[in-house]
Amino acid sequence: MLRFFMLLTAALVPPDQDLTPPAISPAAFQSWFDSAAEGRLAIPDDVRTRASRYRYVFVGGLQVGMMQGYLAQNAKALRARGVPPQAVHILKPSSHKTVVENAESVRSELLAIAEQGPEKLVVIAHSRGACDTLAFALRNPRFVADRIQAIFLVQGPFGGTGVADYVAGEGPPMDGRMPFGYRVLGQAIGRLEAQLLGQSKHQVITSLSHRASDNFWDGVLDGNREAVSVVAPKTFYVTSRTGPSRHPLLQRTTAWYLKAYYGPNDGLVALEDQSLLELGTVLAVLDAGHTDLTHRFPSARPKKRLRWALVDAIIMAVGSGPEPETKRDSALTRTSKRSQGRSR
Repeated sequence: MLRFFMLLTAALVPPDQDLTPPAISPAAFQSWFDSAAEGRLAIPDDVRTRASRYRYVFVGGLQVGMMQGYLAQNAKALRARGVPPQAVHILKPSSHKTVVENAESVRSELLAIAEQGPEKLVVIAHSRGACDTLAFALRNPRFVADRIQAIFLVQGPFGGTGVADYVAGEGPPMDGRMPFGYRVLGQAIGRLEAQLLGQSKHQVITSLSHRASDNFWDGVLDGNREAVSVVAPKTFYVTSRTGPSRHPLLQRTTAWYLKAYYGPNDGLVALEDQSLLELGTVLAVLDAGHTDLTHRFPSARPKKRLRWALVDAIIMAVGSGPEPETKRDSALTRTSKRSQGRSR
């Protein structure tokens, strides 16, 4: 009921006429991604030029420090498309803290990045980092209005994840609906995680259960109702699902579990949990696992094109709109022009 009133509030409150959030068509975004993944997308020069006039901020998810190559190929793709290196930033919220505990550090880092120039920010946040980012946006609507062009939330566990339910002892027990081998492996992993949980080391995981996530977002929305009309038009979800056999070994186990008890999923998060439908726009349902769009092999499929395709689709989305509202001859713009001149 609370979320219904949030949606009603967003519909009745007219948006600030000074705000120009991008109008991104889900069908167009899906088409851009598919074409890029197949090597068929040609990005027009004017789109590249407009897209290069923003600052880009990647926000990583859990265990970002342990993932070699996490977001590295995405950042490289941006630079290759003409975005100046100093305009690409990667934030690494703590994997040992909850969204609530990370709030101040995420806020201070985003404010510090914004201070580096007048360019608006395009935020690309993955997994639990997507939750950190959306929580920040709802609590800082004026910053969103003034400094953020668009927020892309990739495979975020907004509704929680059945994996956390299982670890917390709240999910369905594994039974014959899962293949025997993966059921045995999953039960062994579950026992290990339960031991760690008993040692109070996995509070972050349990904070991503369905029950905890519902309580968290209900509280955030209830406490920041006025922010919905500002944040929603700039918020875009990139969701995904794929079959269990298309994951690395350990993720096949969680993918089978989620498929058996929660439905289509990306290996770690069920499809229906990857967005808050009343806040923002779902751009695409991609055929990709939870690590395929952001991680370098072997923690993901060995297809660099998937990582580059995500970036190319985002460049098309932000670069196809009006000219960015920044100084035309800013330092970033001059650097971008010099880079393009050398590439020719």
